Amino acid sequence: MGLAPKKLPYGISDYKTIVEDNLYYVDKTKYIEKLENLHSYYIFFLRPRRFGKTLFTSVLQNYYDIKEKDNFEILFRSTYIGQNPTKERNNYYILKFNFSGLTTDTLEKLEKSFTNIIKISLDAFQGRYGIFVDYLKEGSAANIFEDFITKISYIIDKPVYVIIDEYDHFANELLSFQIELFKKTISQTGFVRKWYEVLKKATETVVKRIFATGISPITLDSLTSGFNIADDITRMKDFNEMMGFTESEVKEIIKGTAKFRVSEKELDELLNILVNYYNGYMFSEDAEIRLFNSDMILYYLKSYVDTGKAPRELIDVNIASDYGKMGKLFNLKNKNENMEVLNQIINGEEISASITRQFSMEKDFTKDDFKSLLFYMGLLTIDKEVLGRVRLKVPNYVIKGLYFEYFLKKLNEDANCKIDADEIQDAIEQIALEGSNTKFIKLIEDAVSELSKRDFIKFDEKYIKVLMYAYLRMGTVYSVKSEYEVKGGYIDIALLKREPMKPEFYAIFEVKYIRKSDYEKYGQMIVEEKKNEVMSQISKYASSEELTALTNLKKWVVVFAGDQCVVNMEVQE
Repeated sequence: MGLAPKKLPYGISDYKTIVEDNLYYVDKTKYIEKLENLHSYYIFFLRPRRFGKTLFTSVLQNYYDIKEKDNFEILFRSTYIGQNPTKERNNYYILKFNFSGLTTDTLEKLEKSFTNIIKISLDAFQGRYGIFVDYLKEGSAANIFEDFITKISYIIDKPVYVIIDEYDHFANELLSFQIELFKKTISQTGFVRKWYEVLKKATETVVKRIFATGISPITLDSLTSGFNIADDITRMKDFNEMMGFTESEVKEIIKGTAKFRVSEKELDELLNILVNYYNGYMFSEDAEIRLFNSDMILYYLKSYVDTGKAPRELIDVNIASDYGKMGKLFNLKNKNENMEVLNQIINGEEISASITRQFSMEKDFTKDDFKSLLFYMGLLTIDKEVLGRVRLKVPNYVIKGLYFEYFLKKLNEDANCKIDADEIQDAIEQIALEGSNTKFIKLIEDAVSELSKRDFIKFDEKYIKVLMYAYLRMGTVYSVKSEYEVKGGYIDIALLKREPMKPEFYAIFEVKYIRKSDYEKYGQMIVEEKKNEVMSQISKYASSEELTALTNLKKWVVVFAGDQCVVNMEVQE
């Protein structure tokens, strides 16, 4: 008999709870040793939302806390660091701050909530260690913090480890709609900047180590002159896999939590699905291993390990709401340049950048800055290094879908083009159940007709494909692929299997576009030319091994001339 499967720690970011409840834990404790071996004692480490940052800070807290000394064996016996402890284990007072709950409506509310979090954290410290001092309760966060540090420095007999979670949460909330408020908080006289100056001063007395997490370096430039002691290790190769899951870690999670036997073949098939949906992140151009977003994986697996089936929705509603703020990013600073980047992404063009290490809202915000911000947010990731710059790409299927959702939203807003989700779903169901695309092509034709009236939209073949792909992505029936690689080439759009859906039909589209002026000049002759070209392509693609395994595969040739669909035909064997 093997070991009973463990429960997944979905939504759990407290390490002690994971251990006490015997939940599955992916051991990241070797990075404690690596952090200690760095030359810097003051660390900033950035990762996208839902990537395991809070859990890692909880691991640090439990490892270094003097209060957990007697629990060390229980908490860490099954981990790397439990078998290879460092000399600094359980040797600190832990002072932890979490800035994720700040109110950002006004400067006054923001400062008040920031100050409240400081006082709550200081009081939690006192209660935990039984150390009570009559520190300043009124005034600025900086003055309160400084008074507290001064008074406890005469009492404690061990150094303090300051852990800061979500250091930049308030900044990310403010960026797209309250730039001036953002600047005021971190300017030379801003209350956040002043607080960090006190933290820096505290390193001369009781604070020996600092570990701070966040999403982007958006505030680091403004803080550095007041807090110029920290080292940002976000893009160091040695820490690429410190958060998030590797493919081998995901395999072990499945084996350790599934309530049924998973064969190697089934495991490989599942990994292939998960790689397409959630993998692809890499944070150093020198790294070799790509990562899964840990929260996305746990969300998928909490359905799979119980039932053997995928969740109906590919993305957790919590993640969707986090990344749903994408639109705000595109309004940041230079909106027109940002939209050019969006068009590059939507059209599948190469995206190169020199990744910005620190941003400043006081300076020009360049295209590279914007691409870098998308990188830090997890909306783009490193593909490879090219001549000192990095080539960026969309990491996976789920994030690609978010871009297309935003793209459709922009079409709706900018072109006043009504997008009816129910009609689109009906059209996709017609494909899935009847093997007919007439409703779908009519919707695309109506959208193209409306959009072609707008001067700012320059239609070509790529734009038609993007529109079709975006509409198909709104359904939940298929795994929708654009430029899908098969033996012999790339299929424009493929509607493939997506568990647990069981459609009657699958489909591939090959799409061509004829400019209206060319159609008026050459008429049916150019239509036949395009149609024959596509027919030979689609027949070749359909014979590939990946597609012959699909029963009831529809192979459609679609040709648009201007805003009209002039060919919509099925290619028969």
